[in-house]
Amino acid sequence: MGEVRGMGEALPFRPFRDGELPVLERLFNDPEALGQYAWTGWSGKAAEMRQRWETDRLVSPDGSILALVREDVAVGAVTWRPVAYNAVSRCWNVGVFVLPEERGRGVLTAAGRGVVEYLFAHTQAHRVEVHVEAGNAVARHCAEQAGLVYEGTARGATWRAGRWRDTEVLAVLRSDLPPPAADD
Repeated sequence: MGEVRGMGEALPFRPFRDGELPVLERLFNDPEALGQYAWTGWSGKAAEMRQRWETDRLVSPDGSILALVREDVAVGAVTWRPVAYNAVSRCWNVGVFVLPEERGRGVLTAAGRGVVEYLFAHTQAHRVEVHVEAGNAVARHCAEQAGLVYEGTARGATWRAGRWRDTEVLAVLRSDLPPPAADD
């Protein structure tokens, strides 16, 4: 596969290019780069990601990992993966990860808005959600700025740093957004 259709210049993400995988590997392998709320320890994910890069360039109907870009330079990653609610209902769970030196520039909020718009424009999903560890005020604020609404807390849902932690669930429904402009 390897391509994402309908991705215009306005979106702050695109498929990773050859030579940009070190950005993604840094996010997988450097606890400081990923940040205290997302680092879950050494997992072998970097090796899995490399294998997947060879197979589908990290773009698949079953989930994607794209480069988060500022001025066409990879500064992090945008991810989405399906979450099943029953045998016929699924939504997208999204994540945005920004390198520490790029934080505080509005990239996270722009990427959150962009991924919601992209998934509603190019998939049949009715729901896009994000899971934020309780206490991660920056990530929650960015999700809310991107239009996601706090729905509740999944108690003890995330294992990190030697203990179970609560996870806040935020989501947006397709019906929450204004209808797209009609094509002439």
